[in-house]
Amino acid sequence: MSLSNEPQQLLNMALDTLSRAMQIECCWIQTIDGRKHALFLAADRGFSAEMHEEVSAMDMGHGFSEQVIGRGHQVIIPDLSSDGLYGLASFRKAGYKWLVAVPLMTYRVHGVLGIASRQKKHLHRETADLTMLVAGLIGTALNKTQLFQKSLKQEKTGKPPKTPGPPPPAVETPDAVPQFPPERPTPGQADTAFDSHAHRMKLFRRAHR
Repeated sequence: MSLSNEPQQLLNMALDTLSRAMQIECCWIQTIDGRKHALFLAADRGFSAEMHEEVSAMDMGHGFSEQVIGRGHQVIIPDLSSDGLYGLASFRKAGYKWLVAVPLMTYRVHGVLGIASRQKKHLHRETADLTMLVAGLIGTALNKTQLFQKSLKQEKTGKPPKTPGPPPPAVETPDAVPQFPPERPTPGQADTAFDSHAHRMKLFRRAHR
């Protein structure tokens, strides 16, 4: 079950495994649509048409849903024939004797996991706790598949990061005039210029005596 990354496939596999392991004829999962804040029947086994209609009509405000999802309680009905608190007439009509429903949750509630059977002997003292344990495993696997699907969607719709290209070539403007540092005369050049100037001054003074 943990190898599946498809939510619907995961739920179907979970119910098939649960029905075989616990030897029950009926099981189902209701999940919460967070965007619509609605409850819908995601997968089922052993449902009649009337059961499908009754469970599909349940919303978050239904007494049954409120107990399991709103309060996080286990609902244990050991004798469906004498219980009228939650309705569930379609289950009695289908011949089911007992029913157990628990919250499907991890760090948050994902929905409802329910089981029922026509065999009274298949209801044991630990049945509800065992169902709660299974619900936790399904919730963890379901959370993993949802994260995988979200990551896959982001990969398909997201754009790859842009790689930086080469820098643009430098543009020379007509007004740009190269600047050079002033030339400094070498020591030899400075001495020659000084001697020439001194010689001319000497000749000038001699001519004007």
